[in-house]
Amino acid sequence: MCPRRVNLGVCFASLLISLLSCQLVLPQKKGARVDALAGIEKSVQQGRISEVERPLLTYALANPNNTKALELMARVRVLQGRLEEARSLYQRLLAVDPTSVSAKIGAAHVANSLGQKDYAITLLTTIEAASSLPTSVRLELATEFYSVGEFSRALTVIEGLPAGVRNGEALPLSAAAYLNAGRTQDLINLIPLMKNQASAKPAMAVPNAEVLQNAGLTKDAIALLGIALKRAPTNAKLLLALARLEIFTRKFVEARANLKKAESFDPRSAEIFSAQAMLENALGNNVAALGLMAKARKIDPDSSRILADFAVLAIRAGRPGVAAEAAKILLGREPQNAEYEYLLGAASLQSGNLDSAQSSLESFMQKRPTDSRGCLALGLVLAARIDQIENARRQLTRCIDMDPTNVEARYQLGLSYKAQGENDKAIGYLEDTLKQAPGYAPAVRDLGSLYLQTGAAARARELLERAVSLNPQDGDTHFQLSRLYNQTGEPDLAKRHLEMFQRLRDKGGKPAQ
Repeated sequence: MCPRRVNLGVCFASLLISLLSCQLVLPQKKGARVDALAGIEKSVQQGRISEVERPLLTYALANPNNTKALELMARVRVLQGRLEEARSLYQRLLAVDPTSVSAKIGAAHVANSLGQKDYAITLLTTIEAASSLPTSVRLELATEFYSVGEFSRALTVIEGLPAGVRNGEALPLSAAAYLNAGRTQDLINLIPLMKNQASAKPAMAVPNAEVLQNAGLTKDAIALLGIALKRAPTNAKLLLALARLEIFTRKFVEARANLKKAESFDPRSAEIFSAQAMLENALGNNVAALGLMAKARKIDPDSSRILADFAVLAIRAGRPGVAAEAAKILLGREPQNAEYEYLLGAASLQSGNLDSAQSSLESFMQKRPTDSRGCLALGLVLAARIDQIENARRQLTRCIDMDPTNVEARYQLGLSYKAQGENDKAIGYLEDTLKQAPGYAPAVRDLGSLYLQTGAAARARELLERAVSLNPQDGDTHFQLSRLYNQTGEPDLAKRHLEMFQRLRDKGGKPAQ
């Protein structure tokens, strides 16, 4: 019997290992054993776990020294999410065969999933003569090196693969490793190969397009999916991937049309419902978005993609705590996933948890040093810390150097000087912001309030009246207009805007600055 305080999964694994250590060998013919194990392995590879779990356990008990059976049991436990049991099984396997490469790779995967990254790296780096391993094993090794953040090692293994594999199934992994290693030009050099692959194997365009989008190469990603769709126009996954990019680039009409097409080919796809939710949210239809997301999560509650969409939706709906919890779950599944780190950083920033936000976003920027989203978010975190204002300005300046069209970075730089009373510098940055984006209402309002503060009432009036026309629901604009009209001797207008400010404030609008 297991003690009650002991985790039952670990106890079961220990019991299984004890049984496997016994010399309980049922008489079987060697050929029959090989055939049975081959059939079980094939079922495991196909994900048919429930139908092979019992016969696999029976086989393992009958063949206690069979390392293949032990490994298959460990893989089944990984697929079931029973990682502690899988870890125990891999430890047993490595005790029986310390040189087993597949066991080291599997054990590293489990260790990394359990947060033991350093141990995972140690296991992987003890694998010698990678070039002599079977191609499929080398690809698994490269994947695990990538998963633990050893991008250069992953690329070294990939570069030793046969050209057909390197430029075929390993291509998305190469692209992702180049991106995370900061080798953007090497990633760009892969685009012609991606296009060839999209034409020959259209489904491969989806993971390649995701890497290109993460690299900020959205136009190339869209073009890649277009090539694939010419060869496979009824492929729902390709249509879905294209629609997601169209939502990202605000091509909402095209996105809706492609999602409808995708749904006609795959009407019960949770990912399509999730993408539809993101589209409705982008269009401001939050009730519809939440309904679609609930449907997606009901169909596939364990999907990381859908959970990530849910986190984004929660951030946009002003529920950062929920978004942060979702991001933590995702990082528990994939500790080295930069996108999940960005999600956690953005959610933590929104909730005011600056320590978590800074830690997550700094880690993200180490992986994606040229990512403008992360650069800006980290700048906002630093700007929110009183003692980090100079670091914030350096970070925001870096964002502008990275992308001169980054309107938000210029705006935030202006606010940083406004907050410190350095009005001339603040006005300069806000004027530059409006040169790039004349309709950016927050910058119009804040520049108007600065003009009002410095005695330029006529210029302030022009801007504040434009700001209220751009965003009539912004309480601070009404407050600034009330101040302006009091100064210009227009008490009726001043009273009207003060009342509007108070109504918006009572409804939850932001207080005046």
